[in-house]
Amino acid sequence: MKKRIMTIALLSTISASTLAASETFQANVDAMSDATIAETATLHFGAMQPTVGSVCTMDNAGTVSGDCDVSNANIAIGLITVSGLASNVPVNVTVTGASGTNVTFEANYDINAAVATHDNIADGTLTAVTTDASGTDLTIDVYGDMTVDSALTPGDAYTANYVVDVTFQ
Repeated sequence: MKKRIMTIALLSTISASTLAASETFQANVDAMSDATIAETATLHFGAMQPTVGSVCTMDNAGTVSGDCDVSNANIAIGLITVSGLASNVPVNVTVTGASGTNVTFEANYDINAAVATHDNIADGTLTAVTTDASGTDLTIDVYGDMTVDSALTPGDAYTANYVVDVTFQ
């Protein structure tokens, strides 16, 4: 009986370790292309009052109100184009204003040509979007508030930066 059990155990060990065939294959992947971010139209609030605390507000139609000259010919909503993304790609978008010399810009923005509507997003808000099925470039309308922090010299130009971040989810 012991001999029979030993024989069965030996046969099952041999048959379990015998392979009919073995082959190595490769798994492949292509890295997504990075997005290209370009300023299509420069954000410009026109002219505003030079006193500390003055605020010029621009809405998503590019209309200014508050302590600014509403008839100034330079008024323009900012337009950013994000290109190079494939269709149906999930990305995160953030637009963040900053302080410049004597002024601070606080951004609001709309993201266009994404799968859903993303309008009037507050400064610094991380927003998850997905590119549309045709891979259309995303466009971002940038507007918001420009505030005078230190008195401005009449006739001089002032700037405050803003940063557009686009990252893969």
